Amino acid sequence: MPDKPRADAIRAFVALDLESTSLRRVARVADRLRMASGAPSATWVAAANMHVTLKFMDELPSAAANELANDLRSLVEGRAAPAACRFRLAAFPDLETAHVVVAELEDKGGQLSKMSAEVSSLALDLGVQPEERAFRPHITLARLKRPYDARRWLRGELAEEVGECRAASLTLYRSELGSAGAKYTALAKFLFA
Repeated sequence: MPDKPRADAIRAFVALDLESTSLRRVARVADRLRMASGAPSATWVAAANMHVTLKFMDELPSAAANELANDLRSLVEGRAAPAACRFRLAAFPDLETAHVVVAELEDKGGQLSKMSAEVSSLALDLGVQPEERAFRPHITLARLKRPYDARRWLRGELAEEVGECRAASLTLYRSELGSAGAKYTALAKFLFA
């Protein structure tokens, strides 16, 4: 039986929000996938909920949310957004047994990985445990109803002319699960210089 969440904690995550042109481009790719031949049954992420998660926190102590927000401000103030990244279509855990379809970002200079590590360090100082999996920068597009061999469906040409994705801000979100899916509420948002 899973552990019951602590009453004094919230489900939260820190994410990079895409600038509007990048968001439209990624949403357009998701629409092409949804309408493509061989598309499986899936729950599609609304464009308004598309982001790059840097750190997910199952149990962020409620009292620490403001402190984390203040710490995040220091990661963004006077700092340029991470370099624009190209992406490719991918799936978790892999293409042959896809459960989640994503736009996986190229992090050639390692800026996204570095920022994720910085956020994780700030969260660790507040009692949030580190992630066990390696960081893979991505934007979730869809969650499949059952495992699916997506090798033929996730063709590279569906994302070729998208260009690069750019981040506009860093946001601390609260995530609340409900019957209609997760609801995200921005607790703090910081724009890059």
